Amino acid sequence: MGQTKNFFKEKKRWSVLKDEILDYYLTPYVAKIIRTGKPLLIFDCFAGKGKFDSGENGSPLIIAEHIKDNLRQSVGLGDKIKGFFIEKKYNADLLENLSGYLNTSVLDGTFEDNLQRILSADKNSNIFLYVDPYGVKSLSLNTFSQIKNKNFSSLEMLMNFNSAGFLREGCRLLTYADLFNDNEITDYESDEDINTIDRMDSISGGSYWQDILRKFYKREISIYKAEDMFISEYSRILKNIFNYTINIPIKIKSNHLPKYRLIFGSNHEDGLILMADNMNKKWKKMLAHQSGGDQIPFDFEFPDDILLEGSRLHKDILSLVSKSSSSMTLKEIIVVLIQKHGIAFSESEYKKKIRQMEQSTDLLIDRTPPLTPTGKKATSMDYDEYKITIKKRV
Repeated sequence: MGQTKNFFKEKKRWSVLKDEILDYYLTPYVAKIIRTGKPLLIFDCFAGKGKFDSGENGSPLIIAEHIKDNLRQSVGLGDKIKGFFIEKKYNADLLENLSGYLNTSVLDGTFEDNLQRILSADKNSNIFLYVDPYGVKSLSLNTFSQIKNKNFSSLEMLMNFNSAGFLREGCRLLTYADLFNDNEITDYESDEDINTIDRMDSISGGSYWQDILRKFYKREISIYKAEDMFISEYSRILKNIFNYTINIPIKIKSNHLPKYRLIFGSNHEDGLILMADNMNKKWKKMLAHQSGGDQIPFDFEFPDDILLEGSRLHKDILSLVSKSSSSMTLKEIIVVLIQKHGIAFSESEYKKKIRQMEQSTDLLIDRTPPLTPTGKKATSMDYDEYKITIKKRV
């Protein structure tokens, strides 16, 4: 795989988008977690310098600013929110750029070097992992399995996975000709470790990637199909670690390979709903800027453009409740739909569609308690206030 020199000289546009997404998500996430009263530990697993030479903040300073804001706003928060920033190569730069920020620690070494530091955290803690590596070499799924097996209070991960770069490296290791367009491979700064086929198996969770690349090399499938097959299998295996996952392909143009896949994993359905809802809002803001004349450098791609018309969503909801042998809760339905459609819809849009289907007599919705505090018939879609169960009207 190639190497981009002076990675931190200036912030590339895909780095801008990644950090905007991290920044956008941390606001509601941190607010929700600190209300639990349990410690929140944020690990930036491939932190870098913290600041680009051109002056823009990197992920460490974005995280540190969120910690700073919450310490200022929440009296008595103390050490219940901390940031840990793992970096080997640019450790000195990172220390300097984070100087003055409370509740932040720079950990020297690699992600794997510091695994025991993560595993030794209090099991009562909420753990958030931001995983944005220079390449793909330090992403062994066994590492994440060990963290999951500690059974922390909650575990969430936001990962930027260079799936096309992985496949290109796979072609090199399997001695296949390089058929990639360099413009479609994200720039990154590689580490000093040397890759092997065994290591790639460890990263991907199996050898299936080799079979996919053989089909690609024999011209049985396109590179676009190969990348899609690879990420589908990777996501399936990742569900052995995280109960809920979504991945979002980030592209310069819709007919290009993804520059990277933004992968979110959570072991709690609330985390999934929060991420998908906020990512949908972020996408809509980007579209609004674009319609206003601003240039947006990337596309968010959804499973099927028909989804945006809403008719497919209607069919999906009917199919879902029809297959269930009993009533499903509103929250269960939303979780299933998010895992299928990613960030295509907001939570409020799912609720609006289901409410419309209730009014058109497609669905029968039962709310407990059935009446509001004022004695009126309950019509709420708030599953935190009411137990809401749904089934197909017969």
